[in-house]
Amino acid sequence: DDDEEEEEEEEQDAMEAQSSIETHFKFYPSLDLTLHPDGACLDDGNEPGEYALNADEFLFDSREECCAAWFLDADLCLAATGHGTGALLPTSSPTVEDVTPWPTWSDDVFDDDDDDDD
Repeated sequence: DDDEEEEEEEEQDAMEAQSSIETHFKFYPSLDLTLHPDGACLDDGNEPGEYALNADEFLFDSREECCAAWFLDADLCLAATGHGTGALLPTSSPTVEDVTPWPTWSDDVFDDDDDDDD
């Protein structure tokens, strides 16, 4: 009887572990400057489908990797959202000089190895 209960508990633990693995989302850059003027990397599962076509550039295992790859100021990106919730954290109000209609991508996003001018 004890062996059966222990076996059932192990099976339940294994199913719960598998379930938590399946619900882990990758981090992706949010280019919605209205919600995240300093940039943000989210893991809410709502990434555009096109991101999967080039997953190496758009999908990351950590918020840190995503922010470093996509935004000039990774610290602002990291501060932009709560972990896994997509909730905004309080930030100072931007000044007119801080607001830009363009995403703040890092320079390496535009590097193209095919354009060697040397």
